[in-house]
Amino acid sequence: MQLKVTGMHTATKKLADGRITYYAYAWRKGPLIARATAATKDAAFEQLQAALTQPEAMAKLSAAREVKEQKAAPTVAYIAGMVLAYLKSPEYNSKKPRTRSDYRKHLNLFRDEFGDWRTALFEDPRIAQDLAEWRDGFNSQRQGHMQIQVISMLFGWARSRGMTKANPTEAIKKVYSADRSGEIWLPDQVDAVVSKSPEPLQWAIKLAVETGMRQGDLLTLPWSAISDMAIQTNTAKRNKRVLIPITDRIRDVLAEIPKRSPIVLTSSTGRPWDDSGLRSSFHRAKKRAKISGLTWHDFRGTAVTRLYNSGLTLRDLSRIFGWSETQIEAILTRYVSADEVAKNMLDRINRNE
Repeated sequence: MQLKVTGMHTATKKLADGRITYYAYAWRKGPLIARATAATKDAAFEQLQAALTQPEAMAKLSAAREVKEQKAAPTVAYIAGMVLAYLKSPEYNSKKPRTRSDYRKHLNLFRDEFGDWRTALFEDPRIAQDLAEWRDGFNSQRQGHMQIQVISMLFGWARSRGMTKANPTEAIKKVYSADRSGEIWLPDQVDAVVSKSPEPLQWAIKLAVETGMRQGDLLTLPWSAISDMAIQTNTAKRNKRVLIPITDRIRDVLAEIPKRSPIVLTSSTGRPWDDSGLRSSFHRAKKRAKISGLTWHDFRGTAVTRLYNSGLTLRDLSRIFGWSETQIEAILTRYVSADEVAKNMLDRINRNE
């Protein structure tokens, strides 16, 4: 049997009562990451696999590998060394925890593939073909695009430190557009994923659909930011103050949520969600609902239509979402009613006359 998390070492032990304990170590003779005990070896292994997907185990594994990397300290003449140097840099460590986690994931994949390549090889323009082929091997265009974006950032940092003159991603054509403002969840899709979600996740989804707040902002939203009339908060992405009027739909969702923490949204444990926990739970709910191609971020487009139908203007929506009125109009024309949008535009023209 093989672990889904590669590179780890496993061992088993039969207990006095006949049960089997399965152990997972970061590597042979490395620190223990997780263990599981069951009546049979197969059952213990299955429980171990599940334990290794939990945030605590992944955090232990990441910390153990980081210590091992620091001990190895490869030279920046190789990609592995350049990646490690960046992960130790003030530029990396000054970023927000979520950003650091995302960067580390992409950089680790890059290092696993090219870590033993000399950095000087990346000054050859032909390296772009290798990177493009590697990018195209990912499961989605978005993931491949993000890999190239992070590599571009890494080499930009390395050039600023005089480690290399290479700019290997310059010639790679971007194949993924990050603008998903026109993608929305339709009502039957929202209902489907909500029906397959545990109650704490239902509250999070409903609040996202009705307010259009980004996932990170929702997870840190305190009850103190909510009045009878509005939600007032600063966005994490741009540190911009936004005001979202409380519609009847938003009021109904808030009434469902128990006040068991200063933070509005909590998991089944009663504690505030963390990013990885919510993402994992949401991914499982989407899979159960047989929905693909839509992301949590796409709830924002859905919220545009809901808030517009509650009486907000294009200008109001533009201020809340940070999108242009043209983008807002495109969403509404596609998913609400072209006549309604045209009427709104004519009303604005008449008011300005």
